[in-house]
Amino acid sequence: MNESTSSTISTITTKNTLKTLDKYKGIIGIGVGVAIAIGVGVTFLVSSKSRSTDEAWQGVSKVNGDLVASVRQHAKDETSRNAALSKAAEAYKSLKATNPSPGVMPWILFQLGNISYSLKNYDDAIREYNAFLDGYSGHPLAPIIRQSLGYAYEEKGLFPEAIKQFEGASLANSSLLAQEGWDSGRCYEKTGQTNEAVRLYTRTVELSPNSNWAAMAQYRLSLIR
Repeated sequence: MNESTSSTISTITTKNTLKTLDKYKGIIGIGVGVAIAIGVGVTFLVSSKSRSTDEAWQGVSKVNGDLVASVRQHAKDETSRNAALSKAAEAYKSLKATNPSPGVMPWILFQLGNISYSLKNYDDAIREYNAFLDGYSGHPLAPIIRQSLGYAYEEKGLFPEAIKQFEGASLANSSLLAQEGWDSGRCYEKTGQTNEAVRLYTRTVELSPNSNWAAMAQYRLSLIR
């Protein structure tokens, strides 16, 4: 195989990877979003005795369980899937209105934000994510919430706000640094700040050379350098 052919195959592979990752950006980028509920299921929510006997946790557990079942059932039917998400959102809003305990509220806000994002209701997602950060900035989910908020701002075309959230997420969790470089670099590139984009893409490649984020960053670097 000559160098030209190898280069062409590499470019096609990279583009296919980018296309796939972009398709699932909402899942990969925001900490799996609603897929987190599908992944951890009800077990996470009722994993301790205190949760299993708390009425608010039981309510969240039921909504979560119903959502998991509906999303799985209607995975290929967008209309039915969105109806299930909307139904879950209304149930979470009802639970939110009851002023549940501080241990329950972060999960409710987290899910409301994720569901709104999945439904492309980005203003609602921004509101719920900000409510989470305003009340629970020290919560373990806060770094994921910041990423989620960054993606919602990016979808709205509010790139400086998105960058602020992406860069803030890494301060709380060093494992997010590589993805933060890709996310922030992408937004800097969209605003025409290519020097900042190059700096952050390069850092992503250096921090995690074998990651998907590095593959995407390397591809962008090959186009703008």
